[in-house]
Amino acid sequence: MTRSLRSFDRLISHRFRGFAPLENTVEGLNTALTFGVQHLEFDIRVARCGTPMIYHDEYALDGHGKRRLLCDVMAKDFAAIGGRFVTIPTAEDLFNAARDHEVTSAQLLVDIKDAGFELEIHALVMAAGLSKRVTYVSWVPEALYQIHAIAPNIPLCLSHWCEDPNAMIRAHHVVYTAADGHISKTAQSRIHGQRSGYYVKGGLRGTLRDMIMKTGGSVCVPQDMVSTDLVADYHRDGIAVSTFSYINWPSIEAHDEAMNIDLYFIDDKVVFDAL
Repeated sequence: MTRSLRSFDRLISHRFRGFAPLENTVEGLNTALTFGVQHLEFDIRVARCGTPMIYHDEYALDGHGKRRLLCDVMAKDFAAIGGRFVTIPTAEDLFNAARDHEVTSAQLLVDIKDAGFELEIHALVMAAGLSKRVTYVSWVPEALYQIHAIAPNIPLCLSHWCEDPNAMIRAHHVVYTAADGHISKTAQSRIHGQRSGYYVKGGLRGTLRDMIMKTGGSVCVPQDMVSTDLVADYHRDGIAVSTFSYINWPSIEAHDEAMNIDLYFIDDKVVFDAL
């Protein structure tokens, strides 16, 4: 069966980019939902006090232009220190906005950046009544292992590099390497304020792959690293593949024809405008 490409069903709004002046905001979520977007991804970082916040990077600029780690700042102090911190919503606020919006069919990809706070995050999802609408995404395998123990039926998505990361990536991330595709559960339960991920050569193997497969989950890989062999390998076990990120239709159409990718992360609203 041929899948329609120019469809909301194949596109993921990446951090609601283009739907509001700033990414990862409640305004962006609401605007994207009203527009008709059916897959929305956003990031969770955790403040010093343990409050889940909606933000991608491990740091933000305060009112004086100084970089400050979110994990060093109490959530109650975000507004007072100014700068980008003023605009960062709590996960509770965003989940409640998703609950209250008239569009209830959209799926939410919750990208967990800090491990060790899965109980708090899932409790907020449950309190907002969104458990049937979420996929838990992470570059941090510890977060997926821990969230799976709490909510074993919710789909999981591992983001990973599928080619050896270059010097620029390594300059901004702690890069781990999977052993023959295996990423085992470790004793480290908390990773807070770090930007990290795994290089997995030739596709994921072992327990984590089985978990993703059994939950009807997926993997997410960079669009400049994906290959037809990798997609085929994952598809053999019913694991969907998404790629990031795109800003125009020609690049999406070229990859769709060549790679048979399932979902595309979109960084520019003009792609949705063309539907």
